[in-house]
Amino acid sequence: MKARLIRFLFALHRWSGVVLGLLMLLWCLSGFVMIWSPYPSTTLGTHDYRAEGLAPIRLPADIKLPDIPAQARLSSLRMEMLADRPVISLAWNGESRGDNGRGLFDLSTGETVTKISKDEALNVARTYAQRIGISGQPAIKMLADKPDEFTVGMRGGSLWQAKLNDAEDTTLYISEANGQVRQRTTASLRFWTWLGAIPHWLYFTELRKDGKLWGQVIIWTSLAGAFLTVLGLFVGLRQLRRRHSTGKLASPYRGSKFWHHMIGLVFGILVLTWVFSGFTSMQPWGWLESGPEAGKAVDRLTGEPPTWDQAKPTIEMQAAALRGSSAEVTQVSLSQLTTGSGFMWRFADGTRKRVGAAGEPAFFDGAAQKRAASLLAGDGAAYRMDLMTAGDAYYYPGAAASDFPVLRITVPSQNDTRFYLDPDSGDVRFVADPGARDFRWWHLLPHRLDVMGSPLREIVEMLLLAGVTAVCGLGAWIGIKKLARGGKLDNLPTE
Repeated sequence: MKARLIRFLFALHRWSGVVLGLLMLLWCLSGFVMIWSPYPSTTLGTHDYRAEGLAPIRLPADIKLPDIPAQARLSSLRMEMLADRPVISLAWNGESRGDNGRGLFDLSTGETVTKISKDEALNVARTYAQRIGISGQPAIKMLADKPDEFTVGMRGGSLWQAKLNDAEDTTLYISEANGQVRQRTTASLRFWTWLGAIPHWLYFTELRKDGKLWGQVIIWTSLAGAFLTVLGLFVGLRQLRRRHSTGKLASPYRGSKFWHHMIGLVFGILVLTWVFSGFTSMQPWGWLESGPEAGKAVDRLTGEPPTWDQAKPTIEMQAAALRGSSAEVTQVSLSQLTTGSGFMWRFADGTRKRVGAAGEPAFFDGAAQKRAASLLAGDGAAYRMDLMTAGDAYYYPGAAASDFPVLRITVPSQNDTRFYLDPDSGDVRFVADPGARDFRWWHLLPHRLDVMGSPLREIVEMLLLAGVTAVCGLGAWIGIKKLARGGKLDNLPTE
């Protein structure tokens, strides 16, 4: 019985390796590309390409505000230019679920902007090109009713595709609903994404457009890959035997099987680490997700949003301040804190400033910082507060949120949850609660090896990934050759 079970495990490893080995080889080869070329985005590194492509706000002498429910509470507010016309984007929560809403409104007329025409999208692209410094003449390529591999994970309706006809062959994806630049690609990014992120994440449109199906495919193929690797380690260790002639451990295989055996023993644990950490990236079945406590703490900090009736006078005051400002302000957004409402002004050079209702400076100073920390801790609980200019274990260069400086508030009573706040606005950039911290150790660290700085990390990753690729590639090659020869298995254990 034991011999049959072992023979079955050997056969299972070899035949599952034919299919899974090819998939894991694809993950490895695309992983090389992803070290250097991430998935395209409107934000890459320190660049926010969308914000950089906005024209300075120019308001009419008398703005017209939209007619929304007076007691609706604003969850977001943003003023900017839609090409050459000023608009305000609002989202609100009403007294009942049916009163919730969002919309884009023209500040010159107060009317709802329901759909961005082809000409308007072209104007958005022209403004973007001018602000970024692109000399090409933009042209609308098409209206994409169906997503492609660069937009398939996005929501919000159809997208205009605008080609900027520049040296980099930049293409913008502009929302038909609100005129926002939702995606930006270049010829180089598109080429490397097809070799990197798309195959690595299985981001093929027909699969990814069904989010639940795609998630299940990633989860179960990753688990299957981990199982295959565990079987391989078992087989490799069992087949490592002592020679009678020398007394040394040796492999019974020759040729490609020998190298798969030996390299697999060296890099097998790393294969398992990478494939399992890929599985954890999906936070399967709620594992590694953040809990509700951190969200409640952030709600205490932000406080109750203003009603539309309360917000309208301050918007009028903001408009007056903008008209009187000599600076090029490209975006105004609501910064709501229990310590005091304010607005964040973003300037054409990328800098930002927190202002009050009339445009006066409203610094998130020492007193406001202490009040924010007290609110996050709650019930008079103790906290630690410090201004970080370099990264820590959870907030560091290369992470999702990594701008510096950042105000870190640690609350011991909430399992040492760390809140990272923008020192200018007081807005929460990132929260490292137990779920986020576990995600760091179970996924980010083993999958990205991001405890090392660049370029050391990239060099180490390349060297280790070369060994892992050899394991997966040789395993797939052996399985395919065996299949081509009729599938007869050899070197199976006899006991």
